[in-house]
Amino acid sequence: MLVENMPIMVRRPPALPIRDRQHLRLVATETAPRLTRALADQALHRWGVPRSVRPDVRLVVTELVTNVLQHATGVADRIEVFDIVLDLLADSAVRVLVFDASARMPIRKTPVPGAEGSRGLLLVSGLTRDWGAFPLRGGGKAVWADIAVAAEPPQDGADVRIVARVLGAVRDL
Repeated sequence: MLVENMPIMVRRPPALPIRDRQHLRLVATETAPRLTRALADQALHRWGVPRSVRPDVRLVVTELVTNVLQHATGVADRIEVFDIVLDLLADSAVRVLVFDASARMPIRKTPVPGAEGSRGLLLVSGLTRDWGAFPLRGGGKAVWADIAVAAEPPQDGADVRIVARVLGAVRDL
Protein backbone atom coordinates (compact mmCIF):
# COMPACT_ATOMS: atom_id res chain seq x y z
CA MET A 1 0.00 0.00 0.00
CA LEU A 2 1.45 3.37 -1.02
CA VAL A 3 0.88 6.77 0.48
CA GLU A 4 1.99 8.81 -2.50
CA ASN A 5 3.30 8.39 -6.05
CA MET A 6 5.57 11.10 -7.40
CA PRO A 7 6.59 11.15 -11.07
CA ILE A 8 10.22 12.11 -11.32
CA MET A 9 11.17 15.22 -13.23
CA VAL A 10 12.39 14.51 -16.74
CA ARG A 11 16.04 15.59 -16.93
CA ARG A 12 19.13 14.72 -18.84
CA PRO A 13 22.42 14.22 -16.99
CA PRO A 14 24.86 17.12 -16.96
CA ALA A 15 27.38 17.01 -19.80
CA LEU A 16 30.67 16.02 -18.16
CA PRO A 17 33.90 14.64 -19.65
CA ILE A 18 34.05 10.83 -19.61
CA ARG A 19 37.37 9.15 -18.79
CA ASP A 20 36.24 5.59 -19.54
CA ARG A 21 33.06 3.71 -20.47
CA GLN A 22 31.76 0.17 -20.06
CA HIS A 23 28.68 -1.01 -21.97
CA LEU A 24 26.61 -4.16 -21.63
CA ARG A 25 23.47 -5.31 -23.49
CA LEU A 26 21.41 -7.72 -21.40
CA VAL A 27 18.45 -9.98 -21.91
CA ALA A 28 15.64 -9.07 -19.50
CA THR A 29 15.85 -12.11 -17.21
CA GLU A 30 16.25 -12.67 -13.47
CA THR A 31 20.02 -13.01 -13.94
CA ALA A 32 20.38 -9.44 -15.25
CA PRO A 33 20.99 -7.78 -11.84
CA ARG A 34 23.76 -10.27 -11.02
CA LEU A 35 25.43 -9.82 -14.41
CA THR A 36 25.21 -6.05 -14.07
CA ARG A 37 26.81 -6.15 -10.60
CA ALA A 38 29.64 -8.24 -12.09
CA LEU A 39 30.17 -5.61 -14.82
CA ALA A 40 30.18 -2.88 -12.18
CA ASP A 41 32.66 -4.76 -9.97
CA GLN A 42 35.02 -5.32 -12.88
CA ALA A 43 34.87 -1.69 -14.05
CA LEU A 44 35.19 -0.21 -10.57
CA HIS A 45 38.20 -2.39 -9.79
CA ARG A 46 39.89 -1.49 -13.09
CA TRP A 47 39.19 2.21 -12.55
CA GLY A 48 40.61 2.11 -9.01
CA VAL A 49 37.37 3.32 -7.40
CA PRO A 50 37.75 3.14 -3.60
CA ARG A 51 36.26 0.03 -2.00
CA SER A 52 34.09 2.21 0.24
CA VAL A 53 32.15 3.50 -2.79
CA ARG A 54 31.69 0.19 -4.61
CA PRO A 55 28.68 -1.03 -2.55
CA ASP A 56 26.84 2.20 -3.37
CA VAL A 57 27.43 1.75 -7.11
CA ARG A 58 26.43 -1.93 -6.89
CA LEU A 59 23.20 -1.08 -5.10
CA VAL A 60 22.28 1.72 -7.53
CA VAL A 61 22.98 -0.57 -10.50
CA THR A 62 20.88 -3.33 -8.94
CA GLU A 63 17.95 -1.02 -8.22
CA LEU A 64 17.89 0.51 -11.70
CA VAL A 65 18.12 -2.86 -13.42
CA THR A 66 15.48 -4.34 -11.13
CA ASN A 67 13.18 -1.45 -12.03
CA VAL A 68 13.57 -2.35 -15.72
CA LEU A 69 12.68 -5.96 -14.98
CA GLN A 70 9.70 -5.09 -12.79
CA HIS A 71 8.24 -2.04 -14.49
CA ALA A 72 9.41 -1.91 -18.10
CA THR A 73 8.58 -5.48 -19.02
CA GLY A 74 4.79 -5.33 -18.75
CA VAL A 75 2.58 -6.76 -21.47
CA ALA A 76 2.12 -3.41 -23.25
CA ASP A 77 5.81 -2.48 -23.15
CA ARG A 78 7.44 -5.92 -23.39
CA ILE A 79 11.18 -5.52 -23.72
CA GLU A 80 13.55 -8.34 -24.34
CA VAL A 81 16.89 -6.55 -24.03
CA PHE A 82 18.17 -3.40 -22.41
CA ASP A 83 21.49 -1.61 -22.19
CA ILE A 84 23.53 -0.45 -19.24
CA VAL A 85 26.45 1.94 -19.46
CA LEU A 86 28.92 2.77 -16.70
CA ASP A 87 30.95 5.93 -17.18
CA LEU A 88 33.92 7.04 -15.14
CA LEU A 89 33.48 10.80 -15.14
CA ALA A 90 36.39 13.21 -15.02
CA ASP A 91 34.92 14.93 -11.95
CA SER A 92 35.41 11.91 -9.65
CA ALA A 93 32.05 10.23 -10.14
CA VAL A 94 30.61 7.11 -11.71
CA ARG A 95 27.54 7.51 -13.92
CA VAL A 96 25.14 4.63 -14.36
CA LEU A 97 22.81 4.78 -17.38
CA VAL A 98 20.12 2.19 -18.04
CA PHE A 99 18.36 2.30 -21.42
CA ASP A 100 15.17 0.39 -22.17
CA ALA A 101 12.43 0.41 -24.80
CA SER A 102 9.59 1.32 -22.42
CA ALA A 103 8.24 4.87 -22.63
CA ARG A 104 6.96 4.66 -19.03
CA MET A 105 8.95 7.05 -16.88
CA PRO A 106 9.90 6.03 -13.32
CA ILE A 107 7.63 6.98 -10.44
CA ARG A 108 9.10 7.51 -6.99
CA LYS A 109 6.79 5.90 -4.46
CA THR A 110 6.52 6.55 -0.77
CA PRO A 111 6.15 3.15 0.89
CA VAL A 112 3.91 2.42 3.83
CA PRO A 113 5.92 1.07 6.78
CA GLY A 114 6.07 -2.71 6.59
CA ALA A 115 5.15 -2.85 2.90
CA GLU A 116 7.43 -4.76 0.55
CA GLY A 117 9.03 -2.90 -2.33
CA SER A 118 8.70 0.70 -3.47
CA ARG A 119 12.00 1.74 -1.92
CA GLY A 120 14.33 1.41 -4.93
CA LEU A 121 14.23 4.99 -6.17
CA LEU A 122 14.41 6.29 -2.59
CA LEU A 123 17.66 4.33 -2.24
CA VAL A 124 18.92 5.67 -5.57
CA SER A 125 18.11 9.21 -4.45
CA GLY A 126 19.92 8.70 -1.15
CA LEU A 127 23.06 7.16 -2.63
CA THR A 128 23.61 9.51 -5.55
CA ARG A 129 24.58 13.10 -5.93
CA ASP A 130 22.08 13.44 -8.79
CA TRP A 131 19.82 11.26 -10.90
CA GLY A 132 16.94 11.42 -13.34
CA ALA A 133 15.39 10.03 -16.51
CA PHE A 134 14.68 11.22 -20.02
CA PRO A 135 12.87 9.90 -23.09
CA LEU A 136 14.91 8.69 -26.06
CA ARG A 137 14.29 10.07 -29.55
CA GLY A 138 13.63 6.67 -31.09
CA GLY A 139 11.37 5.58 -28.22
CA GLY A 140 12.07 4.25 -24.78
CA LYS A 141 13.91 6.01 -22.00
CA ALA A 142 17.17 6.29 -20.11
CA VAL A 143 17.49 6.44 -16.32
CA TRP A 144 20.79 7.78 -15.02
CA ALA A 145 22.49 8.26 -11.67
CA ASP A 146 25.79 9.90 -10.69
CA ILE A 147 27.60 8.47 -7.66
CA ALA A 148 30.42 10.52 -6.15
CA VAL A 149 33.68 8.57 -5.92
CA ALA A 150 34.88 10.56 -2.92
CA ALA A 151 32.50 9.95 -0.03
CA GLU A 152 30.62 13.09 0.91
CA PRO A 153 29.65 13.72 4.53
CA PRO A 154 25.94 13.37 5.29
CA GLN A 155 24.18 16.73 5.20
CA ASP A 156 21.57 16.10 7.87
CA GLY A 157 23.55 14.00 10.31
CA ALA A 158 22.06 10.69 9.13
CA ASP A 159 24.14 8.54 6.84
CA VAL A 160 21.65 7.26 4.27
CA ARG A 161 24.37 5.06 2.77
CA ILE A 162 24.36 2.83 5.84
CA VAL A 163 20.56 2.51 5.75
CA ALA A 164 20.66 1.83 1.99
CA ARG A 165 23.30 -0.87 2.38
CA VAL A 166 21.26 -2.59 5.10
CA LEU A 167 18.12 -2.51 2.95
CA GLY A 168 20.11 -3.77 -0.03
CA ALA A 169 21.57 -6.62 2.03
CA VAL A 170 18.11 -7.61 3.24
CA ARG A 171 16.84 -7.55 -0.33
CA ASP A 172 19.67 -9.86 -1.47
CA LEU A 173 18.74 -12.51 1.13
